[in-house]
Amino acid sequence: MKLPEGAKPLIGTEEATLDDKNRLLFSKKKRERLGESFVFTVGAMGCLEAYPEAVWNEMVEWVLEGRGVNLARMQMARLMLGDAEDEQSFDAQGRVVIPAKLRKKADLDKNVLIIGVGDHVEIWDAKKHAEFEDDPERYATRRGMAMETAQIKMEGKWLELPPSR
Repeated sequence: MKLPEGAKPLIGTEEATLDDKNRLLFSKKKRERLGESFVFTVGAMGCLEAYPEAVWNEMVEWVLEGRGVNLARMQMARLMLGDAEDEQSFDAQGRVVIPAKLRKKADLDKNVLIIGVGDHVEIWDAKKHAEFEDDPERYATRRGMAMETAQIKMEGKWLELPPSR
């Protein structure tokens, strides 16, 4: 994904703690780069992701473009948009409430990592991220495989095999 013109990339890793009200404090730099309104969704690896509104809108446009029935596009839309929460914003102290359904899906506990990965931020449970780093390929989730397969099919890069006899 390409950053919008003039946008600075989201970079760096921060340790953070979900407070008793399920609020998460972001650094000033990440707040500024996410913007006043951003979107949460569950990513391919199962972590929570936060996208600046402009980046998110481009992704939605990409998923929804095209005509006719396209099962792969429908699956990608379900996976990407079905868990999304838009119009997120920070309070005056730089915190945002992580919605309960997203905390559960991303398996977030008290200690988390906020990782800038260019066009978005990943929010990982600290223990889950350690497991991921130990063996990223093994950590791939069913969700990630489903999203990858849908994307390949959407983009027409799927190799169709002849029916077996």
